[in-house]
Amino acid sequence: MNNMFDDESINIDEYNTDSRGVELAKKYLLSRRIVLLYCLASLFLVYYWFIKKDFFGLYLVKAAYVYIALEILVLSSGILALINNHFSKKHNDFSDQEKFDFNYFLYYKAKLKTKFLKNRLLVHMAMNCALMGDKAKCREALSLVTGNYQPNALKILQEWLDSEEASIDREKLLAEKKKPQGVRLLFAYVIVIIALMVACIDYTMLIAYGFSKTTILLLGILQAMGFGIIFMSIVISICMFVKRNKSLDLQAPINKPLKLIIAIVIAIAVVFSNDALWYGLSSDETEVSDEYETDAYDYSDSYEEYSDYSEDEYYEDSYPTELDIMNKMIVLCNYLQKDGVIDDFAVELGYTAKGYVKGTVAQDDDYVYILYDNGTKDDDNGNSCIELVLEAEPLDENGNSLGQSEAKLMGFYLVNLETDEVIDEHKTHW
Repeated sequence: MNNMFDDESINIDEYNTDSRGVELAKKYLLSRRIVLLYCLASLFLVYYWFIKKDFFGLYLVKAAYVYIALEILVLSSGILALINNHFSKKHNDFSDQEKFDFNYFLYYKAKLKTKFLKNRLLVHMAMNCALMGDKAKCREALSLVTGNYQPNALKILQEWLDSEEASIDREKLLAEKKKPQGVRLLFAYVIVIIALMVACIDYTMLIAYGFSKTTILLLGILQAMGFGIIFMSIVISICMFVKRNKSLDLQAPINKPLKLIIAIVIAIAVVFSNDALWYGLSSDETEVSDEYETDAYDYSDSYEEYSDYSEDEYYEDSYPTELDIMNKMIVLCNYLQKDGVIDDFAVELGYTAKGYVKGTVAQDDDYVYILYDNGTKDDDNGNSCIELVLEAEPLDENGNSLGQSEAKLMGFYLVNLETDEVIDEHKTHW
């Protein structure tokens, strides 16, 4: 007699068409296909739009190429999890036969069926058969389960098959069924999606748009939580895989203390690699040099004629890109704003006559404030910094700049290329 769970001649579309279980299984498969199409379409449209508008080059970190794909996949996985939760609740009031029909239809109809999914469906159908008291069908289903798949329910089913009992302990068997996580699962997905969104954006860009340090700190915390959930999910999945596979007999079992150590290591790694979080936790105080020069600036030579480095050195490959320079200008503007030098700011890049980068950053009733890139320079501790020079060009009665020849030099500042630490050099003349 053929095993009904390994029947190549079966036409599953004609199986028990009036069953509520089969009807629900068809809706379930259709819902999953729609989500898959949504995922593929979203990937294409988002990447097409972002590349067309050069978002990756202007606003996002390099890793955003990966983060956006992960975000869409996580969002799709979250929707699939909600679908699973919804359909799981839908067949709660079904009879054991209707639940069997649901799983049986999925077993034959599901495309790209993995070994894990096949084993899982076979065990579920064996449980359905056991609850109906059908030992023959239960044995047929379990005979196709691969030997390395060993969930707890399998042991209960095997004990029942070996016994003389006609019916199985329903309460004991159903206790082994995984319960839907519902709201907790949705909360975890939302945190991960927000974390991936935040990770795409350079936090210095958030500073440029006026986000406070507290806001950036909160976003950094959400990012850390999200990546922590991702890594912990990977660890939990590995633990569950090992637990369910009898062939993987580890010498050192993953016990609670080891899980705690793994969680702590993941937390430390996530926190220490989170620049936005460290920025939010950092002190507002910055290092300053001991010397303070207060001589008034006598503008005699044009800034464009001044340079303590050669043009060849300026354009060497290791020199910061325009985007890097703009980001450092944003960091400095945030510092100047807190220091009361400027009010609201927005960095608008331009070039000097010699082709060096400058940025118009702020304007008030009397002056327009401009930052000039003055090359790279090491601070007192030997850290590589970019030196930025702030000038204030006076405005005429119509609000037009009188030009650089009338400008007042406001100061020299070093911005650490690695940490974004700002050092006021307290110089007001060349």
